[in-house]
Amino acid sequence: MPGMVLWDSMFTVQVIPISRGTTIDELSYWSAVEYPVGSIVSVPVRGRDIPGLVVGCGSVRASKARVRRSDYALRKIRRQTPSLTVLPEFVRAAEKTAEYYAVATGAVLFSYLPKSLLTVQHEKTVRPHTPPRLRGFIVPRLYQGLADNRVEFYRTSVREAFAADGSVLLVVPTIADAVRVHDALVGGIERYVYLLHSSLTAKKQQEEIAALMACEHPVLIVSTPSFLSLPRHDLTTIIVEREASSLYRSRARPFVDVRLLAHNLSAELGGQLFLADLPLRIDSVYRKELGEYEEVVTGHHRMHFPTHAGLISQRGESRQPKKQFRAISKELGMRIRETSDSGGRVVLYVARRGLSPVTLCGDCGTTVTCHECGASVVLHKGSEENYFLCHSCGAMRHARERCSACQSWRLETFGIGTELVEHELREALPDREIFVLSSDTAKSHAAATRMVKAFYAAKGSVLVSTELALPYLTKHVPLVGVVSLDSLLSLASWNIYERIASTLTRLREIADDELMVQTRHPDADILSQVMAGNFSSFYRTELRARKALGYPPYTVIVKISVVGSEDEIERRMETARQTLLPFELITFSRPLKAPKGKLSLHGFLRVSRESWPDPDLGARLRSLSPAYTVTVDPDSIL
Repeated sequence: MPGMVLWDSMFTVQVIPISRGTTIDELSYWSAVEYPVGSIVSVPVRGRDIPGLVVGCGSVRASKARVRRSDYALRKIRRQTPSLTVLPEFVRAAEKTAEYYAVATGAVLFSYLPKSLLTVQHEKTVRPHTPPRLRGFIVPRLYQGLADNRVEFYRTSVREAFAADGSVLLVVPTIADAVRVHDALVGGIERYVYLLHSSLTAKKQQEEIAALMACEHPVLIVSTPSFLSLPRHDLTTIIVEREASSLYRSRARPFVDVRLLAHNLSAELGGQLFLADLPLRIDSVYRKELGEYEEVVTGHHRMHFPTHAGLISQRGESRQPKKQFRAISKELGMRIRETSDSGGRVVLYVARRGLSPVTLCGDCGTTVTCHECGASVVLHKGSEENYFLCHSCGAMRHARERCSACQSWRLETFGIGTELVEHELREALPDREIFVLSSDTAKSHAAATRMVKAFYAAKGSVLVSTELALPYLTKHVPLVGVVSLDSLLSLASWNIYERIASTLTRLREIADDELMVQTRHPDADILSQVMAGNFSSFYRTELRARKALGYPPYTVIVKISVVGSEDEIERRMETARQTLLPFELITFSRPLKAPKGKLSLHGFLRVSRESWPDPDLGARLRSLSPAYTVTVDPDSIL
């Protein structure tokens, strides 16, 4: 019968739409072609075509009754050749990650299915994942050590995986880290090592993916996080280098942490997961104490660095009236000159860009803020005149203005920025090459690489850098100085001490002879612990403080933010409060300024670690409209 032929030649296709802001878990379509589960196809959603992951495909005859009962007519998927198939283990890992962060699975897939992967054509025969033949290391393991020691550990891990016919995916937070680790490991296994990151052209990425998928021998893939979805059938080991880096956390929707995705993927694959850094993330140390993680080398939490480290105390120093403020102390300045005069190179770390990060009225004390978002503006040096730049929203205006509160012209700058340090260096060392590496001066990976190469080539040169430069500094220099770090201590981030510990450790590794740190807080525990290499004490102190304050990892914090007029944000927050009952949403006492003259308001939920993810609360959070920004375990409470 004609009708029977029609039913038999049609298929229903269940698809997860892949989109950054999607809240839809799954859509159904009909097709004249059968598509393999795990393949990527283009599907129509709200008037436009977007990628979709096939999670089910069957004959319309088998689901005829369900189709007839449906309240809507199924749309058709055009005939097409699907893209490369994704491993079902990765899909399950993405689903678990999405559940934890209260987002749709398609939003997670959007972040970790790069366009270059979506354009690789699907193979006729899909090879299922091969279970690993290793020694049963299922529990994630921690390795803490200096960068060179970590590379040696990776080399051993790759050899063990290859011997067991398994491939290795080594994930790094930045392009510079990818190049560094790749170059350190490629020797001797050049034919089986592949490098993937966003600075490669789309064509080069596609060629690398096609080659590594076709290679019969186990491979080592060194990549940035977006390539975690590579469907290599024999993936046995996942390594997360610099696992404490905050860059693993997404800064845009969906707000997910790739470290959790890596954890879930390794669990689904039944393979190994190594988390490596120095110092380790506090969350990882806590999970080791609970028995959820193991450590490769136990008991070695006091690291012995080959270089000297010293503090330059500036506590109690006051600037005499009419005497110019100096960012570089006399002691550090003398060491810079001595090193430069002998032909040695110097790296100076500065926490902030610009001339000075804060400008205050000298008469009434009012802070000069951004007209758009209300954040403190930073004074920058221009070619003709100085200007204020907001590092939060990017708004810029000239610096010729009066105090907004009292109309005084006496605006004074405070704090230390890269441009202020550069100005002092050019006065003190007029015959030396001075380089400044920050997001203002290097807009791309290639630009940063060129600047660091020029710095290493110039004897006696000085590099003024923010945190951006650290992955590029792969060679030692005699002297590393920390000009400003104190401003970080005042940030409203519950994990800022982790960042400070990581930054100081990496700077010390760059120093060949000496690390010198200027500070007005020489007695701060974080400084004494890290400078002494006593990381076990740092872990204990940080865990004790977080437990007392109810911060992660002892609880899960859910932050809900809204932006709009004063009436809008109050109304929306009240709607959220009612939607989330019986869970208690606590809001800030007052709104904060936001871009374009709007206001923002934040609310928080605290959930016990043992009860998260909570299916009921997760469903309520996901039911909130896109006007709400939901962040699980945010870095900042502001």
